[in-house]
Amino acid sequence: MSDSPSTSAASAGAHLGEREREGAVDLLGAIAYGTMSGFTRMAADSELTDDLRLKTAVAGMAVGEFHSHELLVGHIRALGADPVAAMSPFVEAFDSFHARTAPRNLAEALVKAYIGDGIADDFFREISVFVDDESRAIIAAASADDGRTDVIVEEVRAQIRADRHLAGPLALWGRRLMGEALSQGQLVAAHREALVDLILGQSHSRPGADLGEMGAIMQRLTDAHQQRMARLGLSA
Repeated sequence: MSDSPSTSAASAGAHLGEREREGAVDLLGAIAYGTMSGFTRMAADSELTDDLRLKTAVAGMAVGEFHSHELLVGHIRALGADPVAAMSPFVEAFDSFHARTAPRNLAEALVKAYIGDGIADDFFREISVFVDDESRAIIAAASADDGRTDVIVEEVRAQIRADRHLAGPLALWGRRLMGEALSQGQLVAAHREALVDLILGQSHSRPGADLGEMGAIMQRLTDAHQQRMARLGLSA
C-alpha cells in the first residue's frame, strides 16, 4: 500500500532545516485553523435554508473542511509539531475576519462560502510554492474543489434572477470579502517571522519571492476572484 499525502512521522520533514520546518508549520497551522473555522461556520450556515439540496451541499462543504483539517493536522504532527500550538497564533486573525464578515442572510452566506473560501484556497496554494514538496502536496489536497460549490453558484444566480436588486449589494459584499481576506492574510504573514523567511527564501536553498513575484501573486489572486464573481453573475 503506497503512502498517502499524509506522510509518516519518521520521514516527513527529515530533510528540512529547522527554520524551513518552522515556516512550513506556520503555514500549515494557519490553513488548519482556517479549515476548522470554515467547518463550524458552514455547518451553522447550512441551517439557514430548508432546501434539502442546498442544505446538503453546504453541510457537505463543512464536512470537506473538516476532512482537510484532519489532513493538515496529521502532517503538522508528522513534522514533529503540536497542531494546537501551530494553529494558536492564527485564531485571532481568522475569528476577527469572520466577525467582520458575518453574513446577514442566506445569499450573503452563500457568497461568502464560495468567494471567501476560494480566496483563502488560492492564497494558500500560492504561498505553498515556497514550502517543501510534501507540505505542498498536503496543502493542494486540502484545497481541492470537490464540485459542491456548483450548487451554491446555481442558487445565487437563481436568487439574482428572481430579484435583480440583489446583484448590487452582493457585488459589494464580494468585493468586501476580497479586501478583508487579503488585508488579514498580509497582516498575518508579516507578523510571523519564520513564514516571512520562508517566502523570501531566507530559510532554504530555493529562491524566494521578490517584489515582482509578489505582485504577480496578487494579480493572480485578483484574476481568480473576478472569475468567481463573474460565475456568480456579479460585477467585481
